[in-house]
This record gives sequence, C-alpha cells and structure tokens, in this order.
Amino acid sequence: MRATAEVPDEPTATADSSGGEAKQYSRSKLTVGLLRLLLSFVFLLVVLLSGASAWLYGWVRGAADNYYLQLSGYLLVFAVVRSAVLLGLDFYLGLMLERRYGLSNQTMGRWFLRHIEQWLLATLLIIGGFVMLYRAIRGWPRGWWLIAAVGWFVMVVLISKVTPAIVVPLFYKLRPLTDRDLAERLFALAQRCGVPVKRVLEIRLSRETKKANAAVVGLGRDRRILIGDTLLDLCSHDEIEAVFAHELGHMALHHNGKLLGIQAVGSLVGFYLLYLLLGRSATALGFAGQEDIAALPLSLLWLMLFGLVVQPLHAAGSRHFERQADLFIVGRVADPQTLVSALDKLAERNLADPQPSRLVEILFYDHPPIAKRIAYLRQAARAAP
Repeated sequence: MRATAEVPDEPTATADSSGGEAKQYSRSKLTVGLLRLLLSFVFLLVVLLSGASAWLYGWVRGAADNYYLQLSGYLLVFAVVRSAVLLGLDFYLGLMLERRYGLSNQTMGRWFLRHIEQWLLATLLIIGGFVMLYRAIRGWPRGWWLIAAVGWFVMVVLISKVTPAIVVPLFYKLRPLTDRDLAERLFALAQRCGVPVKRVLEIRLSRETKKANAAVVGLGRDRRILIGDTLLDLCSHDEIEAVFAHELGHMALHHNGKLLGIQAVGSLVGFYLLYLLLGRSATALGFAGQEDIAALPLSLLWLMLFGLVVQPLHAAGSRHFERQADLFIVGRVADPQTLVSALDKLAERNLADPQPSRLVEILFYDHPPIAKRIAYLRQAARAAP
C-alpha cells in the first residue's frame, strides 16, 4: 500500500511540515524516471539504426547454429549492455536519491547485490518469454499474436502463483507475525469480512528502507498479506487493523482476478497490434522480417510505446480499485478515521507529494492522492450509521 498525497480538505500539521521536502523528492524521482525512460528509448533506436543490432546478431550467429541459442545469446548480451547504459541512473534513483532524503538503510554493496539479483531474475524471465514469443512467430506466422497473448497470460498467472513462496523470500526475510494480540485481531477481522486468510507475514523492509508498506501478493491459496516491519513500528494496532482491512478489501472484491482479466484483454490488443506493425516496419528498415533476431529492438520499441499508451488506463483502473478497498473498511473497523491517521503517517514517512499535479496523477499514480483518500474516507465515516 503506497501513500501519495495532495493537500487534504482539512490540512494536517504533518502535511504542512513535510510538504516541501516531499515535493522535491517526488519531483526528483519523476525527473530521473523520465530521463531513464528517454535514455532507454534512445538506446533502442541507436542499437537498431546504427547497425549494432545486425553486428551483434552476426556475432552470436557465428557462435551458435541453433536459432534459439542465437536468440538467447543476443538477449543476454543486449541485456548486459542495456544495464550498463542505465546503471548510473538506476544507482542514483535506487540508492543516492533515497539516501539524500534519509529513506534508505542500504549499504552500497547491498544495493549492488540486490540490483544484480533482480537483474538476473528479470533477464531469465525475459529470455524465456522471448524464446516462446519467437517460437510462436516462426511456427504460426499469421496467428502468433493469439498464442503469444495466451502464453503471456499463463506466464503472468504462474509468476503470481510462485511470487509469495519463491520470489519474495529470495529478496526479503519473512516470518509469521510475532505480535500475538495483533495477529488475533487481524485474523478475527478477516473472519468478520468473510475473507479466508491462512497467513499474515511480517516482511523485513527495515534492512533496506525506512518506508512503510503492506501488500497482498499471490493468487488463490498462495495469496498472502505482507506487513512491513517498518509499518508495525510506525502505526498503532488500530491503524494497522485499518490498513489490513484495506488489503482484505482487495481480496474480498476480487481485484487481482479483475486486473488479470483486464490485462488479458490488453495483451490480446497489444500483441495483435505488434503483429500488424512488426513485420512491415522490420522489412521497411531492411531486416528479413518479423522473425529476424536483429530486428528484436524494434519489437521492444513497439512494446515500450504500447506500454506508454496503456499506462494511464492501467493507473486509472488501479486508482479505482484502491478507492474501493479504502471504502471497504467502513463498517468493518471500529473507526474509519484510523485509516486516515495511518495515511497521514505513511505520507510523512514515505515523503509522499502533498500536492501532485492533475497530469502527474493521471499518468503515474496507481493510488488516489492522499488528499482525495482522506476526503472520501471522512465523508464515508460521517455518512456511516
């Protein structure tokens, strides 16, 4: 659960005191993030149009006879070079900026180790995904987009299933909630809400960050609610219960399943558009066609552009679901104002921007700004019997 903020209808001392620093932090993150996006786009263009991609493909083709080994080798070298190009911005965004605003507990060595671990996992998934994509392109030149969309959906579901048990423990230490009184309250709340919860786990975030957070991860029986140790230290039991009720709301309202459905439709549209555009644009640039490995950066460019178009729509859907989860707590916790006080604390601790522009909210915010959350929670609390 991330807290992002705008000036509330009833401003608090917290928002007023930390607003300037929070705005500077948010603007810095946004600026560096946009620079990283621009650099990624330019990198793809340069590799594609300079002949570097064709040279790299020629090199890996000389090292291996099998098409899929060539593809994997190309992707591995490409990923290494791209990571090196972006390393400076990633380092500043992931460590130096967080340190500058007192939000990071990581050492430089720990940051690099985590960066390498995440890069290895992401690269393995990317290579696997593109091998399956290009197998479909070669095997079914006219219908690969449908196979790719189905395959992508299956992969997303599988990743969601293994994330709680395998992926998260790779990066963070998890343990059952040690505060028995709080654990009993949370399980009783889940029972009242009609949401089966087998495990509530404490995730050790404090080793890396001062930011407080909570989240639902996984699907079905593998779904777990994770509460950061930083959140447990920051908030009272009443406030944590309200945050927990918000997470239960996501489960009770089947938001994960709905998001998967939306993503499935989006993937169908996206892969069909890629099918329409990739072959023609690859041929126009002098490549052999849509299955030419040297044209792979062109696939990435199209996918990046699709992502930029879809991002505001995804953010709007996420904000809608977050509002529903916020309002789910009304009538299910003793006082909905406890979520308001928790949000205030989260905004201060996480340096959430107290007054984001409407454009920034539309493009990037996957949660409603704090001001809006506080406003509708207070209104709902007043209207509650």
